[in-house]
Amino acid sequence: MEPVPAATAPAAQPAPWREVFRGRNGRLVVGLLLFETLGAIHLLIVSTVMPAVLSDLGNLTLYGWAGAAWALAMIGTIPIVTSAADRFGTRPMILVTAALYVIGLTMSAVAPSMAVLVAGRFVQGAASGAAYALSISAIAKTMSPALRPRVLAVMATAWLLPGLFGPLIAGFLADNLSWRWAFIVPIPFLFLSVVMIYPALHDRPDAEAAPAPVRGALLVMLGAGLFLGGLDGGSFVAPIIAIVGLVVLIVALRRLVQPGTFTARRGAPAAALCAFLLSMAFTAMDNYVPLMLTHVRGMSITAAGVTISVAALTWALGSWWQSHAVGHRSYGWLVSMGALIFLVGIGVTIWVLHGSPLWLIVVAWMAAGFGMGTAFPVIPQSVMAGAAEGAEARELSPTLLMDTLGIAVGAGVAGAAIARTADAGMSLVTGLTIAFAISAAAGIMMAALAPRIDRR
Repeated sequence: MEPVPAATAPAAQPAPWREVFRGRNGRLVVGLLLFETLGAIHLLIVSTVMPAVLSDLGNLTLYGWAGAAWALAMIGTIPIVTSAADRFGTRPMILVTAALYVIGLTMSAVAPSMAVLVAGRFVQGAASGAAYALSISAIAKTMSPALRPRVLAVMATAWLLPGLFGPLIAGFLADNLSWRWAFIVPIPFLFLSVVMIYPALHDRPDAEAAPAPVRGALLVMLGAGLFLGGLDGGSFVAPIIAIVGLVVLIVALRRLVQPGTFTARRGAPAAALCAFLLSMAFTAMDNYVPLMLTHVRGMSITAAGVTISVAALTWALGSWWQSHAVGHRSYGWLVSMGALIFLVGIGVTIWVLHGSPLWLIVVAWMAAGFGMGTAFPVIPQSVMAGAAEGAEARELSPTLLMDTLGIAVGAGVAGAAIARTADAGMSLVTGLTIAFAISAAAGIMMAALAPRIDRR
């Protein structure tokens, strides 16, 4: 029998589930699971209450920046933290991450204006970027290739309960108390996660590792901010700002990502580009579905939160499925399949926006969640599989960076479309249609490029 070509060969067979929770690895998995639960609660509750924030603080122009600022801070944090994790280890950085979380959550909870809330979201984004980089780095450094699909599937289950109950809790808080409580609820989970995860981290620092690319990371963040700010501005200089920002962004990115990323060269460069497109597609849809359900279809925030919470269940289901299929299918096939399922969700969402039966939004989010759960964990797995021992965090950094850049661009570009159509006197339906079309375009591109993440 002829061997299967490496371009389409499946990954190594996953380890038995019992190995995931055994010994020190098991303690680390539990700690990371709690940390991921914090991020899930935080993200889902905040996205659900944003329509209430808009009603209270106003300023539709900055609505998209609540998500974009969070992602921009992650962009600046991830390359720095992944390099620092190699150089100093993951343990020294967990307390700094926790402190940033508390500061950012407090700023948003007491915000007197949308601008202050956006600033708080920026600080939260720095903490989220550090947490994301630390979690993935810990998995890459301490888990064997056979364990990684299982661990990433377990991490996806951290979104299950927050996804099912987080929007419901957020809706209750917004409708009956205040949206400000949404930024207070995650703090107890933060302290609990730190207590659990700190003793379980056991990777060794590498004093010979390259220093963190602070200048490059900050330039990427600055370029992305200028680009999105130019798109969101209404003055005659706005296009110039956007072009300058785009140039700065591309030049800075070229120094941080692997050669061939912009052309989807096979392997890790294509994986990084697919991570960007996947996050862009999901964020351009996810950030604005609650706005659609409340301001276009007339649902309460609680009802909208309950309606879309089904995505958490199917996300976990998709991640569980990929953890089994990864031993039988190539990485590229799984990512393409996830993208196609996600595109079904986008199509149904646009249909609901334009007046189809409201219950179909449940079908849309079931499809979107399953597609994301399938594709999202596979992309970093494909990079881990080819990473050199001891340099896992550095080699993952471009993929994590592009993933987070996709969140910022998806939230910012879709938000700019909504703001600009409103300024032009057009309806919210028109702006949301453009936003969801942007999501669909990114999803189609990713489906087409995903097979290139497999190495020949």
